[in-house]
Amino acid sequence: MDRAKFCHLTVDEVEKDAYVWHEAQWKFGEEWHAHQKGQLIYVEQGFQYLHTEQKKYLLPTHHCAWIPPGLPHRTSSPEAAVFLRCTFFKTTPGHAFYDEINIFHTPRVLREMILHTARYSRLKAEDPVEADFLQAILSSLPVMCQASVPLMIPVPQDQRLVQLADEMAGNLDEPFNLRQLAAKHTFSARTLERLFKKDIGMSPVSYIKLLRMIKAVELLSRPEENVSSVAYKVGYNSIPTFSNTFKQVIGLRPQDMFK
Repeated sequence: MDRAKFCHLTVDEVEKDAYVWHEAQWKFGEEWHAHQKGQLIYVEQGFQYLHTEQKKYLLPTHHCAWIPPGLPHRTSSPEAAVFLRCTFFKTTPGHAFYDEINIFHTPRVLREMILHTARYSRLKAEDPVEADFLQAILSSLPVMCQASVPLMIPVPQDQRLVQLADEMAGNLDEPFNLRQLAAKHTFSARTLERLFKKDIGMSPVSYIKLLRMIKAVELLSRPEENVSSVAYKVGYNSIPTFSNTFKQVIGLRPQDMFK
């Protein structure tokens, strides 16, 4: 079977309570799917985007995502090589953490535990030592990952804003002018403000700032980039202003994002 389709076609057929699947050359498809099992994803290399109907999440290098059971989603990445380490869990504890998507920087102890699970990748036979070890990972997630990273972009539901939002995302290195953008799409600036706040809960200015910071995290995950080059690519001529804005939105300084 094509490995690109393994995850959402067969993972629920595995009878084990927890199942590990590591893939160094993850292939992304555009189809929507859902698992009966909850999923823990760790990005060893590269980055991916996780899409739900109303939100888009960035999952960068050395970060984890928890996807609750039954949630329809799809994934994508422009990177040629993305190394993902995934574990699927049939049952989850009764804690609010497991009921929604969480994106978080991976604590060192959790990273070492996930790396250790490589020995169990695609092992379908029951192994009591594996079962205990994976259950320890699952039970520890709410404690080890208390602070989620806000790497989420709301997806406009109002069709009048969909093309406009795509245009904003495609011109992050250009100065943002609300009046010009509104006029181009036959809105007044006030109407555009109102539509954004009603649909996604934030102003166009806040939205473009969020888009720029999420794109900055994506770029910073690439080894050939640095803080200076990324700042210019997302529309900032001042490195201190970029760093302060990044800290305000993401909660960390750019240089601390992947420590």
